[in-house]
Amino acid sequence: MVALAIQYGHMRTVLDARTFSRYGARSRGGIHTVLDVETALAAADTAARLQDRLAAGERLSGPAARRALTAAAHIPRFEGRIVPRTFVHKARAYLARDGIVLYDNPEALLICAFKHDVAMCEPDPSATAPRQYNCRPGCANTVRTDGHALLLRQRAGELDQLASHLPLPLARRLRTNAARLRVSADTHDSTAQTAEIHALRQRITRLTLAAAVLTHDQDQPEPALKDISSILQLRPPT
Repeated sequence: MVALAIQYGHMRTVLDARTFSRYGARSRGGIHTVLDVETALAAADTAARLQDRLAAGERLSGPAARRALTAAAHIPRFEGRIVPRTFVHKARAYLARDGIVLYDNPEALLICAFKHDVAMCEPDPSATAPRQYNCRPGCANTVRTDGHALLLRQRAGELDQLASHLPLPLARRLRTNAARLRVSADTHDSTAQTAEIHALRQRITRLTLAAAVLTHDQDQPEPALKDISSILQLRPPT
């Protein structure tokens, strides 16, 4: 199945086990169960990394920026533990939260806050994840950070450098693509949200401090009980 997916360029279909089932029969406990779990963990990791970026001062832009802020603020971190069988049901429930599950797309240099009804990648009716290989500009699920904008400009520079060594028709096409990348980066700079991110950063700081206080309190030994007779005079028996 994996060999066929790679051969036909459909490796991104692992983000949707329903699409991947075309490569073989679906079983209750086969590769599709693994894909659901791995996809949920990857999405949770994307949200956790976004939370770290926002806490470090990066800005956010895109039509789905508000939904991405919500996802980053409420995601539980997966610090590494044994994954029981019951985790499969939790993973599927997590992926079914339409609109606030984040998928990293390094090829398109963006994060997809996947909402099925507005996705332009033409997902299947029952899909809970985007077709990342079919990501299209202008989609309402797009989210970008300052880091994405920097990478957009770097890739534009690489295309310009490559175009300088190619014939005119190919060079013109590459320079056009480079210009589009710079427009996307400029759009991020002009529309990046700052007030909401500042509020989120403060909230993350408060949550982190609260968790540290709780951890500290749990580590403290229980105070020794004092002799009650030194506090309250006991009445002698009659």
